[in-house]
Amino acid sequence: MDRLALFTTPIVVHQLEGMDPINHELTKRLLTESETSPGFVRSNVGGWHSTPDLSQREEPCYRALMHAIVHHTQLTFGEVAKASGLDTRELQFRFAVHAWAMVMRQGDYTILHDHAESHWSVAYYVDAGDADLDAHPTSGLLSFVDPRRTGSAIPGAELFPPTFDVRPQTGMLVVFPGWLQHYVHPYRGERPRVCVSANLNMELMAHPGH
Repeated sequence: MDRLALFTTPIVVHQLEGMDPINHELTKRLLTESETSPGFVRSNVGGWHSTPDLSQREEPCYRALMHAIVHHTQLTFGEVAKASGLDTRELQFRFAVHAWAMVMRQGDYTILHDHAESHWSVAYYVDAGDADLDAHPTSGLLSFVDPRRTGSAIPGAELFPPTFDVRPQTGMLVVFPGWLQHYVHPYRGERPRVCVSANLNMELMAHPGH
């Protein structure tokens, strides 16, 4: 018997090491900014959405995070391409990064949305907050929705669940295709939750030697 895994959707979770000083500085800066800037409303219901210019900021904490985001997205692309049987070793790409921050407080969440204009999207948890997960087990979950049309469920055996949940942790970077729909459950902690999100597009550069 041959089993084919068709139309797979990669969601890759990286745990970034050595980020504590950067996370501390980012948290301090972004919390201050969230209290002095009105922010934007996009997919967020409540919460504070920064201007989408984090990749242009010159402070070392932002530069270090953007470097880590691009590096780990490159790793993700390479692994996904390899698993698909694609040889990309001779290809060189330039990454265009569009990044912003979200600060969530008690009850804030985001509605279902995607970033279909981007090749990759990421969420990096600068501070995942302090929600009591025993009392609020779905607090702040990042939920991805199966993009295929709904079928009939098999009674007693949910082989194809309609959603997949990621529980945020401080220092976690989640990389996924920009077209994949997702949303964030209401956050139930007392300490603000700080997340940096980014969209990345890959521009093919000339082959080496061309």
